[in-house]
Amino acid sequence: MSRLRAHFTLAMVLLLVLAAGLPAQAQTKLPDSTLYTQYYTNTSSQLHWITCGSLPQSEGCYGSGELGPFTNACAVVQSVPAPINSFTVLRYIYVLDTGSSSNGVTLTAYKRTDTVSQSNDTIVVTTVASVPLTSLAGGSGVTCMMVQNPTNVYAGTNQSSSAVSINKSNYSVSQVGVVFGTVSSITADSYGYVTINQDDNGSYGNTVYGPNGQLQSDGGGGYFMINPIDALNPSNYPFTLGAMPQVGYWPKSGVSADK
Repeated sequence: MSRLRAHFTLAMVLLLVLAAGLPAQAQTKLPDSTLYTQYYTNTSSQLHWITCGSLPQSEGCYGSGELGPFTNACAVVQSVPAPINSFTVLRYIYVLDTGSSSNGVTLTAYKRTDTVSQSNDTIVVTTVASVPLTSLAGGSGVTCMMVQNPTNVYAGTNQSSSAVSINKSNYSVSQVGVVFGTVSSITADSYGYVTINQDDNGSYGNTVYGPNGQLQSDGGGGYFMINPIDALNPSNYPFTLGAMPQVGYWPKSGVSADK
């Protein structure tokens, strides 16, 4: 093999290694990645959306629609867009509604598909589930919190004694968090870990759930998580002194430590 070919082969190997180490989001360009969707509302009973941007052979706005009606849409979150094939993208939209009574909170799940050509985006939005969340305190005047990860949607209100998780596969509902005051915040990171904070008259407790929906830890203190999209105000997440966990690690049960 010539020296030039050897150098070229080595360079290609290095490029492949570097590409393999990049996040999937950086490697995969979805067919609707040049489009954006904006939402607006005149009242809390309906959410309007419009999708605009550009495609290889056109530019402009490609579709619009409404979600609802709701009694009081108080939180909305969207799943990470995922390709169905080389020209179709799937995402789910979740809307939390406080309802008109104390046990009237509902989560509505929508399925959205974008079928993209060189010049158009055909957008279809359908309702796939309406899930009563009767354990959450609803009605007027409550503050809502909601995040989603690969397996669950986590929702709560500031007058509820616990949060709930809604399984994204079968829409079953489970209570999460600790029975400790009221829910004060729900935050998530980019890997899908979720922190639920609860406040009992200035004493704070928290629980952490993993991307698979399983409990990771619980303890005292007002913690929060950050992500690459939305900034948070740290002053909204007070911390109880003396509740910080100790840094350290130990072998998992049944696994011997390295010698």
